[in-house]
Amino acid sequence: MSHFCGWTLDAIPRHNAARFPDRAAVICRGSRLSWRELDQRVDRVAGALAAVGLKPGDRVALLLSNCSEFIELYFGISRAGMIAVPINYRLTPRETATILGSSRPELLVVGQAYQATALALEELMPTLRRRWVVGGPADSYAETLALAPPPIPPAGNEDDPFAIFFTSGTTGLPKGAVVSHRNLEANAFNQCIADASRPSDINLVASPLYHMGAVFMATTYMLLGCTQVILPQFDPPAWFQAVEGEGATVSLLIPTMINSLLNHAELGARDLSRLRLIFYGGGPMPPALLRRALQQLGCGFTQGYGLTETLEATFLTASDHVLDGSETQLRRLASAGREAAGAEVRIVDLAGQDLPANEIGEILVRSHSVISGYWNSPEETAAAIRDGWFYTGDLGYLDEDRYLFLVDRKKDMVVSGGVNIYTKEIEAVLYAHPAVLEAAVIALPDEEWGEVVTAVVVLRPGMTMSAEQVIGHCTEQLASFKKPRVVHFVDELPKNPSGKILKRDLRDLFRGSSPAVS
Repeated sequence: MSHFCGWTLDAIPRHNAARFPDRAAVICRGSRLSWRELDQRVDRVAGALAAVGLKPGDRVALLLSNCSEFIELYFGISRAGMIAVPINYRLTPRETATILGSSRPELLVVGQAYQATALALEELMPTLRRRWVVGGPADSYAETLALAPPPIPPAGNEDDPFAIFFTSGTTGLPKGAVVSHRNLEANAFNQCIADASRPSDINLVASPLYHMGAVFMATTYMLLGCTQVILPQFDPPAWFQAVEGEGATVSLLIPTMINSLLNHAELGARDLSRLRLIFYGGGPMPPALLRRALQQLGCGFTQGYGLTETLEATFLTASDHVLDGSETQLRRLASAGREAAGAEVRIVDLAGQDLPANEIGEILVRSHSVISGYWNSPEETAAAIRDGWFYTGDLGYLDEDRYLFLVDRKKDMVVSGGVNIYTKEIEAVLYAHPAVLEAAVIALPDEEWGEVVTAVVVLRPGMTMSAEQVIGHCTEQLASFKKPRVVHFVDELPKNPSGKILKRDLRDLFRGSSPAVS
């Protein structure tokens, strides 16, 4: 495979500043940065990081909502030879401290809206000494950049880490997927092919920039010199306005976002003629929703399958999205498409042996987009990556033409609104309540969110607890999006002979039943 001249990803703004100096690079909240201006600000970020004593290889944590600063920080950290650690701003201080304790950043860059979290983190982590604040009356980030010296170019290469994206481990503890410059570069080439990307495209960023989806989509289109229009948060009227007013041509959306667009009163009144393509992921698209989207949004669609650790391994391209095709074509609308260029997918049984077409097994992926490992987690790395293949833990099958069909997005994981929610962490909180004897957390289908977090609880003899109390207890310990939205009380949990809880039986039992709380 050819590479981007061995450059790290900060070469993107430098290269585009030379090619398209006056073209808009980033548009956000009414402000615009040209490629020349963005490259200059990236230089200032890199210089400022070195000036405060950080060295190549150091980590910089980013606790921000969507803004243009997020983009310049990603590239500036790269230019300084350092590693970004994006943080989900919906996490509690306790959860964030766990991630920071693992990655040990030398600096926290925090948005004004998350100052309270930053102060709580300082109490939990006295070693976190440096903090830059973005926005508000005490904008130390802007002051620091204004005084920044020129950067000293580090000796980096494309196999160096670009960022650590934290996901959940098999133990329920977070683990950091170390995504290299090469991983994102290779994915960008594949995304360009799958999307039939054009230098004239304008990418509308509607999902959080702490998430891999927004990052790989932005990287793909910035590689071509395309403008990025960044929404502070997803909102249908704002999304419509960006397409209509800024001429956005492509956007990554999850199925719940698409559903909200289709059900919004403004849909018919908006001019979406410039919209060329929607890339969707984050969970399966219900067939009825996909048909409505194809009929009403009037653009092409691309779907991708992958994890944070693999990026996009397969694509269902625009040519596959047909409403009047053959029976086979219509069936494949429920698939995740075929392998990306340079990617390989295998389906194996429990012994690791390859399975024939249409037989269900674990999905394995190998490509230049697959990470080399987890941050400071050799055991997790060895378990996930064997002989160059990443074991996804997802179940699926390949048909006779190598279209991939997902059967289960990880047995114990809930995908709600495109966000991965891990059950072991919630179960640990439930078990900590004195009234809870046993608990299991499962995913149940939901028309709005795709899946909904469902707690099945066995109370201790003589103890009482309401569904509202279960949810309240979880809310105190976890980010709000992780709390159960449905609670069922049972006398006992089904188990196999070895004592393992049978979650599949629970899903079958409660699918379509009336919940205690919804």
